[in-house]
Amino acid sequence: MRTIRTIVVDDEPAARERLVRLLSTDPEIELVAECRNGPEALEAVRLHRVDLMFLDIQMPRVSGLEVAQQLSASGQVPFMVFVTAHDRYALKAFDVNAVDYLLKPFDDDRFHLSLSRAKDYIEMRDTKRLTGRLMDLVQGHMKARQDFTEEFLIKEKGREYRVPVKDVIWFGAEGNYIVLETKARRYLLRMTMNMVESELDPGRFVRIHRSYIVNMAHVRNTRYSGNNEFTFTMSNGKHLLSGRSYKEVLAQQLAEREQE
Repeated sequence: MRTIRTIVVDDEPAARERLVRLLSTDPEIELVAECRNGPEALEAVRLHRVDLMFLDIQMPRVSGLEVAQQLSASGQVPFMVFVTAHDRYALKAFDVNAVDYLLKPFDDDRFHLSLSRAKDYIEMRDTKRLTGRLMDLVQGHMKARQDFTEEFLIKEKGREYRVPVKDVIWFGAEGNYIVLETKARRYLLRMTMNMVESELDPGRFVRIHRSYIVNMAHVRNTRYSGNNEFTFTMSNGKHLLSGRSYKEVLAQQLAEREQE
């Protein structure tokens, strides 16, 4: 069994302890250090051969982003999962070698999804299957995130469902959950719309409303309804009305698609 040498970096003791607890349930994880700040993290990477970091972005003195940038400059770059309470940091995080990010507060399922992604990267590296663009990302400290989620793991009443994103007709906000509507049925996923949007390929999925993301492969018709709104008719017959604030962006995107 492989061992993934991991460190946790967070200035909040409770947050640090929760990450340590979640990691302790995985037999592949060897926790080599718990760090309270950026300088401790840099020292831990210097002393240990680290495969994976769970790194808080907002910390006093030296932020998580600054830690990642310093590691990039030194050439010692473990895979990273960024942890943040502010999703405005998320895209910036992917500029400095993050394979994923966790938006606080996150549930256990979302944590395990991030850990699974990190393991996939580590496995590819360890078996020398990192080639092409992925190798460029590792060697160049992942200047941008090019991969997108192809499936969501849904846990429901003790069962697990893997829902391919290509089968999702539209995503919708419903309380603290996101609805994934497929031809067969609907699923509930505990995430925010901003998190889901960041997981999806923008060439295939379009945010039309603060509460809706549509799969363009399942859009059967679009019609301007007036009042700065579009009506999207989906493959299952559902009609979704866009948000008024999205009018200009949607008009441009729809015009570009017509020209393709």
